[in-house]
Amino acid sequence: MGDTIFLLENLKSKAIEENNTELLKTLNSDSFYNSLIDVTKTLQKLNFEINPKDVVFNYEKEINLKISHALAQNYFVMYYVNITTNDYVGYTRCDKYQSLKITNEGTDFFNDAIKNAQVVIYKDDIEFVTTMLKKEKILDETKNGQTYSFTYRLLLNNISTYVSLMATRLIDDPNNLIIGVSNVDNLIRRELEYKKQVKQNVTYSNIALSLVKDYFVIYYVNIDNSNYIEYTLNDETQSLNVLSEGEDFFFDSKMNARRYIVPEDQDKFINALDRDYLLSEIESGTYKLVYRQLINNKPVYVTFKCMKLASDSNHFVLAVSNIDAQTKKENKYKRELALEKSLARTDALTGASNKFSYNEFEKEINEHISKKLLDQFAVVICDINDLKQINDTLGHDAGDEYIKSAMKVMKSIFKHSTIFRIGGDEFVSVLDGNDYYNREYLLKKLRDTNLKNMNTTKAVVACGMSEFIPNVDTKLIDVFKRADEAMYKDKKELKEIGAK
Repeated sequence: MGDTIFLLENLKSKAIEENNTELLKTLNSDSFYNSLIDVTKTLQKLNFEINPKDVVFNYEKEINLKISHALAQNYFVMYYVNITTNDYVGYTRCDKYQSLKITNEGTDFFNDAIKNAQVVIYKDDIEFVTTMLKKEKILDETKNGQTYSFTYRLLLNNISTYVSLMATRLIDDPNNLIIGVSNVDNLIRRELEYKKQVKQNVTYSNIALSLVKDYFVIYYVNIDNSNYIEYTLNDETQSLNVLSEGEDFFFDSKMNARRYIVPEDQDKFINALDRDYLLSEIESGTYKLVYRQLINNKPVYVTFKCMKLASDSNHFVLAVSNIDAQTKKENKYKRELALEKSLARTDALTGASNKFSYNEFEKEINEHISKKLLDQFAVVICDINDLKQINDTLGHDAGDEYIKSAMKVMKSIFKHSTIFRIGGDEFVSVLDGNDYYNREYLLKKLRDTNLKNMNTTKAVVACGMSEFIPNVDTKLIDVFKRADEAMYKDKKELKEIGAK
C-alpha cells in the first residue's frame, strides 16, 4: 500500500511538472485509484515483489513525503517510531526546536524521550510528561487507530511554551507511530486568560452582590459633571434597580438633607457633601460618615461610604447602609463601659473620685509638669475634724453621715474642681481655671462655713492650700506636702477656736 501511494504521488508530481492535464484527470479519478489499489493488493497476496529498477520507489522518500505534508499543516517536529524495535527518526522545521539539540534519530525513542524531558521540559511538567511518554501507555491509547494527545510546557529559548503532543498509528502501517508536537502557546494562553477573566468576573460579581446587600441605596456619580444614578437592591431578584437619576448629585443631596437628615446632623452632612472636600478625601482612599437619617419619621443611624472606582476614574460610588441596631448596641456598650469605669474610680459613700482615680490623675499631672505644659494650679487638702470621736461615741453609721455632710460642704465650695477621697477622712482637690483664680476667696468661704458649724452637728473641715511653683516643683507631691502642712496648721487652729 505504501508503494502504491508513493507511486501515485510521484505520477501526480510529474503530471504537474509537464502540465499533462489528461494524466492528472486519470490520476484523480476514483475508478483509477481503486483499480490500482486492487491490483496492488492482488500482487501482495501473490508475494509478487515490485522491482525497484522497474518502478521508481524509495520507501524512505515516501515517509519523508508524508511527514513533510503533515509538518506543513500543523507540526513543528515529528517522530516516526517503530514500535517493535523502538528505532525512530525525527523531522523538524523549527529553528527553536533544533536549538534544543535533541537527537533526530536513535534506537530507543521512549528511553530517549524520557531523558530529554529532564532537560527540555518545563520543571513543573517533567513528572507529568515522563508518565505520559511511557511506551505501554502510548500503545494502549493508540490501539485501534485512536489518537493520543496531551499538552505540556516546553522550554524554547528558555521560555516556557505550551505545546501539544499527538501520537497515532497509521492504519496501513500499525507497527509504526507518528508522534507530532505542535506549538499551541498562543491558543492555550488565550484560553487561560479567558478562564481567568471569567473567574474574575464571577468573583467580582459575587463580591459586588455581597457588598450591595449591606447597603440600601447606592449612588453612581460622574465626577466631571455631577450627573448620578440612584440604585437600590431588589431583594427578590438580587439585582440592582434604578430608583432615580439626576443632573447634580451635590446640589440634590444638600437639598434633601434639609428634609431627611436629623437637624443636629444636617451641617455635618452638608459639609461632608461639599464637592471639593469630598473629592479630595476620596483621592487618598475611602471616606466614611456616620449620621442620623429620618426613616418613617424616626431617627436612624446610617453611614455612607464613598470611594473612587479603580476601573473607572470618571466616577465614584457612594453607598448608604443602615447601622442603627449596631450603633445603638455600641453606644449602649460605651455607656455601660463608661459607667463601669466611673464606678471603679468613684468613692461609693461620698461620690467623690477615689484613691485609684487620684493616682491616675497624679501620673498625668506629673507628665505635664515634666513637659512644662503646666504653669499654674493649686492643691487643696481637706481633713474632717472629730470623725474618730463620732465613730467611737455614735457609731460608724453616724460617722458615714458626718463624712457625707463634709463632702457637701466641700462640693459647695470647690464647684468647678474634682474632689478625691484619698483616705477615711482626707480629701484632695486640684484647683485650676476659675477655682484657681478665686482660691483665696474659696478658702475664706470654707473657713467662714467651718466657724458657723462649730458647736453644731454639722461637719467642720480643716483645709490647707499650696500653689505650684514652676521650675521648683518637679512633681505633684511637692505641692501636696506644702498643702498638707498648711492643712494641719488649720486643723490645730480650728480645734483651739472650738475649745474656747
